[in-house]
Amino acid sequence: MKKLLLSIIAVCFILTGCSSAGDKETKDSGATSVSVAKVAVKDGLNTPFTADGIEMKITEVSSSESVNEAKKPKQLITFTVEYKNIGTEDRGIGAIDFRLVTDKKDKTYNVTEEMEAFGGVVEPEKASKGKLYYLIEPGEKPTKLEYAPADKALKTWDLK
Repeated sequence: MKKLLLSIIAVCFILTGCSSAGDKETKDSGATSVSVAKVAVKDGLNTPFTADGIEMKITEVSSSESVNEAKKPKQLITFTVEYKNIGTEDRGIGAIDFRLVTDKKDKTYNVTEEMEAFGGVVEPEKASKGKLYYLIEPGEKPTKLEYAPADKALKTWDLK
């Protein structure tokens, strides 16, 4: 009888401990809310630009709350890029050719390595699309997206 009573008490303690742990996780997850900047292209979406035989355009922009690998709150800024090789030779393009500039002393971000990036060789007359992902600090506002292969900005999209 004593063993049965002790077993019931032990089960109650275990269940109470699990319940308390779940409550703590809920409270902590609410504290990591990040203010997310609204992002749009000032020049408008779907405006084509040509560089090095590749025609490209930004077709979609979005922003949301996210966390990085270290579980720190960040803003996730996403751009969808459509591109087409209009030349007669194979051309290379990739997410690494783009960079994001923010309002914090012109701080520049490269695409995040935490998400899949596009890139490769595009054959003549072939088109494709890919996404650019940037994890930026909370409170920062993106001001420009630059297409800068070899660190020379060939096109700048102003953001609002």
